[in-house]
Amino acid sequence: MAIRIGIPRALAYYSFYPQWKTFFEELGAEVILSPLTNKHIVNEGIRDTVTDACIPIKVYHGHVASLAGKVDYIFVPRIVGLDHDATLCPKFLGLPDMIKSSVKGIPPLLTPRFDVRDGRFAPAKAWMKVAEVLGAGYRHALLAYRKSVKVKQYYEELLTSRMLPEEAVSLLDKLAASVKGEKKTPSDVKSSIASAKSSSARSSELQNSNICLAVVGYPYMIYDEFINCGLLDTLKRLGVSILTPEMVPAKARQAQAKKQPKYLFWYYSNQVIRSVYYFFQENMVDGVIHLTAFACGPDAMVDKLLELDCQKHGRIPYLSLCLDEHTGRAGILTRLEAFTDMLVRKRGVRQ
Repeated sequence: MAIRIGIPRALAYYSFYPQWKTFFEELGAEVILSPLTNKHIVNEGIRDTVTDACIPIKVYHGHVASLAGKVDYIFVPRIVGLDHDATLCPKFLGLPDMIKSSVKGIPPLLTPRFDVRDGRFAPAKAWMKVAEVLGAGYRHALLAYRKSVKVKQYYEELLTSRMLPEEAVSLLDKLAASVKGEKKTPSDVKSSIASAKSSSARSSELQNSNICLAVVGYPYMIYDEFINCGLLDTLKRLGVSILTPEMVPAKARQAQAKKQPKYLFWYYSNQVIRSVYYFFQENMVDGVIHLTAFACGPDAMVDKLLELDCQKHGRIPYLSLCLDEHTGRAGILTRLEAFTDMLVRKRGVRQ
């Protein structure tokens, strides 16, 4: 029977899930994903975590608890640094320790440390240690790692074509199934990726005839539809085109770094600021919506910087939405309707 690896559908899941899933499946493990965030998961997380944690951390605890009894291991990486400019939020750094001390009755955790500042080969070495725990040989693990890196590249390409994470994951799963069924070769997969990117880009261009908004924040806030009260679906129903930080290529975001008066201490915060600079430079958006979590320390800085930058770049309309477990859908809907209606009137566009 294959080893079952549980992956919580929260936090870094939105950035790395295809890579994680590929690595474990290449080693012969079965990946079990926690359910979509729901009220029960939130309540479980609130029960288990410390009281001053932000809503994404509470939700993560709930997702871990939902995997108890269903898997042999739960994957809870300690992600420290993804570039040489910043670290991640302190709660990312201490996440395995928080989970071990707070959530009872769970199976052993796989807790590799990822920090690119430890050296060029540090990520590969971290994955090799995980493979060793699972009983995989070095060569097998190395091949799995290389394939997972390639899948991550495909995933990021799909996101920059303006696909949302769940759409990109679904497409990659279908392509992986086709390869296993010998219906497609690796070159066919590349062609399918290119075709999907082109189709997604054309669809976005058609939508851009009306209001276009940058919805910025950390990916686990933007793409968890329970936490943000269905914000993306609401904007789509209002006829709004959406751009997110993940839709900006990594090189384009990095090119904006020189515009920052000072790098922030946190990786995702820098990515948010740089993506907004890119949207301003390319004149792509009519307004900016920032999703922030109540009690998030880094966001307190980012929110004010974004507000000032919007003022500086032609008084671009700016809406900040602070979310926690008590946020109601009705209040979010009212603010989004008012904001988009204001933009429509400002441009003189009729929907």
